[in-house]
Amino acid sequence: MAKHTGTITCHRRVPPLIRYRAFVVCTLFVSGLALVADRLPVGEAEPLDLSFVKQFLRNRIASSKSKAACVADMKSGTEIVGPPTAETLAIWEKQYSPSAWSIRYETPAEVINYHVQFAKEVSDANRAAMTTKLDIDYGSGEREKVDIYGDDLPEDAPLFVYIHGGYWQMLEKETSAYPAKPLVDRGIRVMIVGYELCPSVTLDELVNQIRVAGEYVLNYATEHGVRQVALAGHSAGAHLIASMLDKQFKSAVGGEEFALLKDVYLISGVYDVQELRYTVSVNQDNLLGLNDNNVLRLSPLSMSFSHLTGDGAGPRFHVYVAEHDSEVFRTMATGMKNHLESFALTCDLNVLPGLDHFDIVENLSQTDHPLTIAILKGFDKTIDTTVEEVI
Repeated sequence: MAKHTGTITCHRRVPPLIRYRAFVVCTLFVSGLALVADRLPVGEAEPLDLSFVKQFLRNRIASSKSKAACVADMKSGTEIVGPPTAETLAIWEKQYSPSAWSIRYETPAEVINYHVQFAKEVSDANRAAMTTKLDIDYGSGEREKVDIYGDDLPEDAPLFVYIHGGYWQMLEKETSAYPAKPLVDRGIRVMIVGYELCPSVTLDELVNQIRVAGEYVLNYATEHGVRQVALAGHSAGAHLIASMLDKQFKSAVGGEEFALLKDVYLISGVYDVQELRYTVSVNQDNLLGLNDNNVLRLSPLSMSFSHLTGDGAGPRFHVYVAEHDSEVFRTMATGMKNHLESFALTCDLNVLPGLDHFDIVENLSQTDHPLTIAILKGFDKTIDTTVEEVI
């Protein structure tokens, strides 16, 4: 494949020109709002909702901080993957199309249609049957909310947090509650995280949103006396969790809160966005906003996780992938396991036989699913297979 010959060099200070430009952008934006407000007729205007201003400024500030921090943490000398040949691109298009590798149905469309229908039906059933608290804001965006299942459990019940996939541009928390029943039945509160979708935000901005969600989760756990938190993400959700766990995030939440995070489950995840940057199936018209300046920073396989070691033991990582995931997904899973272990982090790799990119999480609705069993064991919960399951 074609590659750029230049390398990424690490600079610990953000150049003054960049800082000045960011300051000017924010100043002009806020000044413009002031002019608009000044021209509104007195006594006739509706109250002006400035929540989007807070969102804009928060993303600008978080983005600036994350860029400065992550440039320093990236692996020195890593080359950026350049544009592929037409032949290579055709291979990448299929490799990054998970539904093309399932053997359950004849066509990829059938795989996706079943997954969407299954996820909705089981999530709807769980929402109807359980005590919930829905649409809790963690940010100001329309989708920046969480849903809680098992809200009637003891306040300090252990907490499982799930972030859905959908290539950062599809699905939602309302149809991603299928893992809830086996966990809530055993005393584990479940939180499903929603987030804005590309292209309404860039992937860079989305990672910043998930950092805010992660801070909310650990703040919630602290306020409610929760002693154990586990995070799980599927596909794009696994990417978001791995990207979230950077040095900036750990510093923001503090050591005591971060120590509540005991287990991280990365399921059929995307850990390198360099190749898919060029695919039409995932990134048509560059809806993810990827470029040479951010593609490595947004690839967990190029991130440093050294900050998760040291004084206290970091969370245990569990990397899962399906037998019928594509070769590139299985390769990324192996690479992520090795990458995390290179920082002396505890990590295991699990290839689940007979499953594909979608039923590896659909089966989280079942108690006897190997991944469900592992999650329950992580919470030291006894597994009772006599409990009725949602099929």
